[in-house]
Amino acid sequence: MVRLARVGGTFGRVVRTLLGLVLLLAASCGPLGAPRATDGSRAVTGQLLYESRHPTVQGASAEIEARPARFVDFALMAGEEVLVEGQTDAEGRFAIDGPARATGLRFFARTRVRGHDAAIASDPSGAETHHMDAPLGEGELAVRALDSTGDAGAFHVVDALLRGLDAVHEWTGQTLPPVFVYWVRGGTREWSFYRGERPAGSGRYALELLGGDPGQQSITDTDEHDEAIILHELGHFVMDRLTSDSSVGGMHPRGARIDPGLAWEEGRASWFALAVLGAPYYRDTIGVEPWGSCRVDEDLEDGPDPLPGLGSETSVTKVLWDLGDDGALDEDHDGLGLGPAPILRAMMAHAAEPGSFASLPSFLRHLVRTGAVTEASLQAALTATGEPVAELLPPEGELAWPVDVAVGEERSGKIDGFTQPAPSGGPNLPVTGFDANHTYRVHVTEPGMLFVRLRIVGTGRAADHTDLTLELRDLRADLIADSRTQEPIEALAHLVTPGWYIVKVRDGGGGNRADYTLELEQETL
Repeated sequence: MVRLARVGGTFGRVVRTLLGLVLLLAASCGPLGAPRATDGSRAVTGQLLYESRHPTVQGASAEIEARPARFVDFALMAGEEVLVEGQTDAEGRFAIDGPARATGLRFFARTRVRGHDAAIASDPSGAETHHMDAPLGEGELAVRALDSTGDAGAFHVVDALLRGLDAVHEWTGQTLPPVFVYWVRGGTREWSFYRGERPAGSGRYALELLGGDPGQQSITDTDEHDEAIILHELGHFVMDRLTSDSSVGGMHPRGARIDPGLAWEEGRASWFALAVLGAPYYRDTIGVEPWGSCRVDEDLEDGPDPLPGLGSETSVTKVLWDLGDDGALDEDHDGLGLGPAPILRAMMAHAAEPGSFASLPSFLRHLVRTGAVTEASLQAALTATGEPVAELLPPEGELAWPVDVAVGEERSGKIDGFTQPAPSGGPNLPVTGFDANHTYRVHVTEPGMLFVRLRIVGTGRAADHTDLTLELRDLRADLIADSRTQEPIEALAHLVTPGWYIVKVRDGGGGNRADYTLELEQETL
């Protein structure tokens, strides 16, 4: 408080009036440090926090934790006009100077730091970055992204992406291309996906995450608070950009034996997620407690795999985790502990080998061949954790998948996506099952026309459950040509250059069981 001395007469009244005006002007400018400067500009400071939930057995937690929105872009706005742009710090704090006509702040679920570029998009093409507006006020601003509005979920996802991208750079020294996630409440409701480059040729890659049914967050599946799921999908992006891809995609339900390439890609994406999180718990929630549930709740250090071995997604994740866990993380005392960095770098090296079409056994063989682990220690670890050694670590040169076939050779086999349960165990899976897919690898040494024929024992018709499909793919599992008739012979011809190719014989999709003979011939140029 300022106390005015009593001064008599006209002079005193003048003095008191002038001092009163000074105090009035000072009061209109606000207290010391208020965000309005005398030069007509405005200084704005504060902190952005977002609400996060954690997994429980009854869905995402009712309990909410406030976390800082780290290194996200924001702007000082005048209506829809961007005045000045900035970025929050590691604590979610922001400070920016701009014109006095500023009316608000706009925070974007986007981070561009340390060479990373990751954003949450409110449309499938990635054109619109999710943003949240906040009004200006006097003094330090406390801005909170609420879960009820969906803003918190967007900032949670982008923070998880940053955590994963930082881990990749730490482990490999690599910085990945721009990536965005399409996530919005009521958006994607089928599943969460890695979509690859979108749009094609843009150099920008896309994920999609479940957004649940509109207005039904408490009881439907939405993945913005499932960090293991977010990082699993990011793991597909990491592996695609740094290593290889030996999966044709499709469903991979727990407790089923699936195509070994699909098992490898799905299992190592889960391993990546848990390696980033630094804990062996893979959890996927549905809804919010107490109305929700936990779709997946796995502890990789505890709990058997019902169908271990080649074709088991769980085996892939568990074995990779055991290879990488060290110190206090190694609760099952498997005797290994390379750490995640050597494992990811080994995957990169394995992918660079000629003809590499990876699966868990081929990767384990690579580790032994390069001296990363000894065969004895790996055999001991697999035995200790209940994994089949003969299936996952066969002798060098005797890998069971893919099967090598030469031009001019014939191979016979039997596809079975019909028998229930499947011959190898678990439910039958006509599209992605272990018994419903056979994979061959062929090395072409000269340019020419490659002819592939599939002779089916039976009519080849879906009505008779003998409908089989023939596919020619490259080493990244991308489809080159296929034959999908309902005839007893499926055939394709394609001009090829020297290199490695994948031939797949598959269930036609509706549940089929048939013996077959596969023939490969070539006319060279």
